[in-house]
Amino acid sequence: MNDDDLCRMTATALLPKLKSGAIKSATLMRAVLDRIEKLDVQTNGIAHLDPDAAMAQAEALDSALAKGEAPGVLHGIPVTAKDLLKVKGLPVEMGSHAFKGMVADDDAEAIARLRRKGAIPFAKTSTPEFGHKVLTDCPTNGISRNPWNLERSCGGSSGGAGIATAMGFGPLHVSSDGAGSGRIPASACGVTGIKPTWGAIPHETTTDVFGSFTCIGVMARSVADLVLGLNEMKGPDRRDPWSFGGHSDPVTMAGDPIAALKGLKLRVIMRTVNEWVDPEVESAVHNAVAALGDAGATDVGVIEDPVYDNANALVYMRAYQYARFGHLLEEFGDRMDRTARMSLTPGPQHTYDILAKAMKARTDIFHEVERQFDGADVYITPTIATPSLPIGQQQDDPLVVDGVEHGPLREAWYPYTVPQNASGHPAMSVPVGMSSGGIPIGMQIVGPWHSEARLLAIAAAVEALMPWADRWPPTAA
Repeated sequence: MNDDDLCRMTATALLPKLKSGAIKSATLMRAVLDRIEKLDVQTNGIAHLDPDAAMAQAEALDSALAKGEAPGVLHGIPVTAKDLLKVKGLPVEMGSHAFKGMVADDDAEAIARLRRKGAIPFAKTSTPEFGHKVLTDCPTNGISRNPWNLERSCGGSSGGAGIATAMGFGPLHVSSDGAGSGRIPASACGVTGIKPTWGAIPHETTTDVFGSFTCIGVMARSVADLVLGLNEMKGPDRRDPWSFGGHSDPVTMAGDPIAALKGLKLRVIMRTVNEWVDPEVESAVHNAVAALGDAGATDVGVIEDPVYDNANALVYMRAYQYARFGHLLEEFGDRMDRTARMSLTPGPQHTYDILAKAMKARTDIFHEVERQFDGADVYITPTIATPSLPIGQQQDDPLVVDGVEHGPLREAWYPYTVPQNASGHPAMSVPVGMSSGGIPIGMQIVGPWHSEARLLAIAAAVEALMPWADRWPPTAA
């Protein structure tokens, strides 16, 4: 077995060999580090890396196993984390000169749980400055590129995690998702990713534990690996009040995920506030839904296209970012990403009246998402309206495809992913095809609160019906 073989293995396949000593943790880590050094010069998905510390952790696990110590559930599995999350001993720069050189002295709880189970959090993945947009470029780390086409964006803001997953830079990748930030790059990079229910994975380091839109999630190349990562991070933590509604019971997968589709009632929503969907995306989603239907699921039809007041609801997100980072404008504003600076600049629109509208919009979005489950177990949408965007796309520029303008990016490209951050519902993206230009297409599955097990079961069925695990981007060769 060569290094490429090791890096292409899932965590689920690696673990028995790691725990038995058939594969050394240090051997796997060395292979992953070498792969990043060789291949990430093209994609720029890794923001920070300490190879010596990573190897020391791996060698310590090998030594403990040789002494007869029981291996952890995730013994020796390399894990990356988005550069908004704390990983002890690694920089946490958030893509900003304002935090250049800052090193975390402890782990975020989600990362600590993985570490306690024997995983090795070894690298930080690229993010736009403060994670403020759905494209991944920043002042400190430059532009991150889609591994399927280097002239295309990897999406964002967990774009580096999408790259690392697609490229085989380890099998598990911790993301965060505030308006689709995990699901969008999962779709753009051809992998699977989940944003769980608010608090399913504790997010105690956010400055607003009651009002934040952001959830910690995970990306992987297989659904079984997603389950593995989710199970080891989920469960209550007293520092995050939303986590008290969750539980640490593990998600278990059906032996035959296709058989488990029988009786499933699903609703397909192709448009929300957007009028246009790429015909190839629409076809790919319909094909996946047809495959689910052939296996026993029932499409119960659309009530009516939902309309979400995403713009007003996202005032919460901007207010949160301003509360956390606004004070940095005076000193670092001239070195910030242009749209990051714009999002942090207060204006006459920041009033009690706007806050009242945001509160109503968020509540209305919750009710509208819930309404979609009337007579349905889950609902399905495209993850994004068209495959990955050109690398020069700007957050405040409209969506333009083949010379035709389709409106502002939020309303036209990713209207499907914002509502679940406002409402707290779990959602995930799974690959369902490739465009004629060779770019992956993703489908979003949304369920009621704490229905991660059902979403993952459906994703496992899609994976069995339309396998994607052996599909690797050309830059991963």
